[in-house]
Amino acid sequence: MRIALNDIGKQYGAHWIFQHVAADFYPGHIYPIIGNNGSGKSTLLQIISGFVTPNQGQVRMVLDDQELVVEEWYKHISIAAPYLHLFEEFTVEESILLHQKLKPLHDTHAEDLMDEIDLLKHRKKTLKQLSSGMRQRLKLALAMKSESAILLLDEPCSNLDKHWISWYNEVLKNSMMERITIICSNSQEEELANATDEALDISATRFRG
Repeated sequence: MRIALNDIGKQYGAHWIFQHVAADFYPGHIYPIIGNNGSGKSTLLQIISGFVTPNQGQVRMVLDDQELVVEEWYKHISIAAPYLHLFEEFTVEESILLHQKLKPLHDTHAEDLMDEIDLLKHRKKTLKQLSSGMRQRLKLALAMKSESAILLLDEPCSNLDKHWISWYNEVLKNSMMERITIICSNSQEEELANATDEALDISATRFRG
């Protein structure tokens, strides 16, 4: 699997959020995307995921020397981000079982996953009954434990305490060789402890005209 960003730019109205972003991403690496608030980190991540179309340039996703059409990208991606929400009327258990129907979990089962993130005793609670930290653990666990070639994370340590930040970094380190991992971060020391490559600073690509 390979992802290539070729001269990517995103414009809203007359304002360019960023321009001329170029990068290549390969499995076995954890790539950081950093930048000031409002610089477009989340927008770039959504472009990489195929949810948002760039105004300039092209994103290419290549598997076994075959370029994938954008409609196929979702099959290879797992993502956790503040702007993507789980169904709050579902219980913890229902949320995991639904996720498994769409994207299998790698080397774990629903009960084991709930136990790992300390939600087994809350399995029958709806997500709206959980704390923000509990919901974040569930969201992260579903993304990181999925069988996916690409893992996209936006501010993954938001609402996590030190214990769960350590858990996040351990899971991330153990799964990195199997996939491309791209992380948008405002908290670099915590979220990018396992980064393997130089950060892409999206602020440096901003165009003000």
